[in-house]
Amino acid sequence: MKEQPRTLVYASSLFAWPCIEALFATEQLVGVITPDPQTLGHRQEPLLQLLNQLQANGIPFEVVCKEKLHLIPSHLPHFNAELALCLGFSHLLPQPVLEHYRLGIYNCHASPLPAYGGRDPIYWQLRNQETYSALTWHAMNEHLDSGDILLQLPLPLGGQDTYASLVQRFAYLALSSLEQFFHQLTTATVAPPPKGQKADQTSAAPEFITLDFNALTGAQIEALTRAHNGHYGRVLLNIKGMAVELIQVSLADYPGYGTAPGTIVMISSTQGLVVNTQDGCIRLDIVACELGVMSAERLAQLIYLDAGEQLQRPPHPLQQQV
Repeated sequence: MKEQPRTLVYASSLFAWPCIEALFATEQLVGVITPDPQTLGHRQEPLLQLLNQLQANGIPFEVVCKEKLHLIPSHLPHFNAELALCLGFSHLLPQPVLEHYRLGIYNCHASPLPAYGGRDPIYWQLRNQETYSALTWHAMNEHLDSGDILLQLPLPLGGQDTYASLVQRFAYLALSSLEQFFHQLTTATVAPPPKGQKADQTSAAPEFITLDFNALTGAQIEALTRAHNGHYGRVLLNIKGMAVELIQVSLADYPGYGTAPGTIVMISSTQGLVVNTQDGCIRLDIVACELGVMSAERLAQLIYLDAGEQLQRPPHPLQQQV
């Protein structure tokens, strides 16, 4: 990436780190702008991890609160850049920022836009059991995830992918696509990019979900736990008055014996803890609670669960139900 434009990065998590590191190594990176972690509440941990990496590697950065983003062009002259890249930034950027860079500002979005525009696209694609995705580089405008598409690279989604594993896969696809991105951006002979379309707008992933076995199939429950695995949100059950987080479940080829959804049909060292759902059984593999992180079969031993008992949401759910 020799003689590439001086580039500023907007970022909120380690999703941006592979690209930041590469741009810094080639002396192309001007600096990094991040949100103020104190304004992100329970979402601040990924940003704190990024800030630690930037500081440890001597990469210049500025923390800017949402209300002062419009001042970036006039108040940060040491971050003078020709191009800006948005790699998972938490806030919409105001018009003075969008119009500031000579070569524009481009967003790296983890979905095949216009599908899954908006918040937490990785989470919603996993939860909806998608098998195909793409990394999209697009120009930014005043409408969220709706600018002209410069580059879109396919990414198949595996049945074992979790939220955390997909963040990493997308991050390294972004890194490997940088050279192609800059080629598209700076080569005058390339065809003009397809026009942006109005993107779907997903909402932020819920912080808590209280699982209702009557509402979901086994495959939907398995996808839900993968979407939350490595995410800040949690999938919860109330078992004997104790909040239990489901970290990993798997589909189980085991008879439900006509029991109601949420009924434990087997607990053993070989089969694990098997629960019936609407359309078949699932195995609760890994859970977390006040007793620690362990197999569900081990938890069943500790709190004396038995086959025939039901795992249902409490009458007054902890948070959002699904």
